[in-house]
Amino acid sequence: MDGIVASLAIEATTYVVLMVVFTLFAFLSRGRDAFTWSPELRQSALTNVLMLHVGGLNGVLYLLTIAPLIALYHRIGLPVLPETAWTQVPFVVKALVALLVYDFTLYWVHRWLHTSWLWPAHAVHHSDTELHFLSWSRGHFIEQFVIAACLVLSSTWLGFGIREIYGLALLQGLHQYYVHARLDWNHGFLRHVIVSPQLHRWHHAEVEEAYDKNFASIFPFFDLMFGTYYNPGSSVAVPTGIGNNPDNNVIALILYPFREWSRMLAERKRASPPAETA
Repeated sequence: MDGIVASLAIEATTYVVLMVVFTLFAFLSRGRDAFTWSPELRQSALTNVLMLHVGGLNGVLYLLTIAPLIALYHRIGLPVLPETAWTQVPFVVKALVALLVYDFTLYWVHRWLHTSWLWPAHAVHHSDTELHFLSWSRGHFIEQFVIAACLVLSSTWLGFGIREIYGLALLQGLHQYYVHARLDWNHGFLRHVIVSPQLHRWHHAEVEEAYDKNFASIFPFFDLMFGTYYNPGSSVAVPTGIGNNPDNNVIALILYPFREWSRMLAERKRASPPAETA
């Protein structure tokens, strides 16, 4: 019981700290407007927090699946670099290599999530029409499992242990809260080095020119390398969401991929030619 109370206290403290930090950032960016939350934005924030805790236990699932996936990786006998490979390597260099490999892998997984049959699971994350830092919490449990598998696959072969992989997950998660924030920051001369809120908002933009762009999670030069970089400038007024947005509530968002897959299967069945009879 004490453990549960302590966990809830840490979680509540984390959200309070995040709220204070991103409200301060927003104030620096937009002034007093940062303190005005429309009813739509409040509903979005509530839905996103509930998605994290109730809607498939997304964040919990993400963390809980890491250890079993690592065990499975070793059980299958996939290659792993020996620990001695990192003996003489400074910690900062080791962390940078890990982030680069992870983001390179996640870049391609992210592109895969934008293909037709996986899109319904990823579309839940894109469905937020009031994009803000809590939008990072809006994700379907199927997508979270795919991302956790990506993290384990890209990090375990490097010879990293579970603590280091959890550390990578924490760093990536904090950065994702930042890039989803309502900040029209583009990082200036570092805009091609670290993904900015402005760049990532274009990834969420409900604008045809921005579709399937800016897949990198941390390092935008991957988008430059593979021709998916798109940032025409300020994104503050860009609409976000998806064409057939589900209702802004937890149940609708959890069911959305299954409803879409059912519709897609029905359409495929209708489009198939009737079987010939003898």
